[in-house]
Amino acid sequence: MTPEILTILGVGVALAAVLVASAQRTDKRFERLEGRLDRLDDRFERLETRMSALEQRQARLEGLLDGLREALFERAARV
Repeated sequence: MTPEILTILGVGVALAAVLVASAQRTDKRFERLEGRLDRLDDRFERLETRMSALEQRQARLEGLLDGLREALFERAARV
């Protein structure tokens, strides 16, 4: 084999090694990102649960205030 062919093969092997290492690093980064997204998804689910409970409590308070307002204005109209 000529030195040029050996050089070309060596460069090819080196490039392949760089590509494999880069792919492995990328895979690890994606795995970490998936873990973060899973945690973020859990946080959003908890936030949705809390918001739902808050909306229900707010609706209950609005109903109570409407009833109180009606009761007060009915008394004022009677007097």
